Amino acid sequence: MKKPHKIIVCLAQSEEDRRRMISQLLVNCGFARTPHEAKKIIALSPFDVDLPDAYFVAALNYNFRTSSYTTHRLYAMAINGHLVVVGAKRIPPEMEFMCEIHTTADFH
Repeated sequence: MKKPHKIIVCLAQSEEDRRRMISQLLVNCGFARTPHEAKKIIALSPFDVDLPDAYFVAALNYNFRTSSYTTHRLYAMAINGHLVVVGAKRIPPEMEFMCEIHTTADFH
């Protein structure tokens, strides 16, 4: 899978759907061999990751309105070529330009 220079967002209401989608993307990008392995490296939120030193970010839950600094940092990491995958229930319209959106329909 070619990594875009955007934040990859797995958009789903269910936390389990987001976990499944993120783990499959991590396998597709070569960060894990199986979805089960990938689930072990998914953080609960980006706040649980040391962003200045992170090579990649895979987080289950993120609300784009929580912290503009964190959103900016995630976008900067994505622009610089780091893999940034987060799960979300919704994306504010003004932030859609910085996201590549995946839904559950993309994984069936």
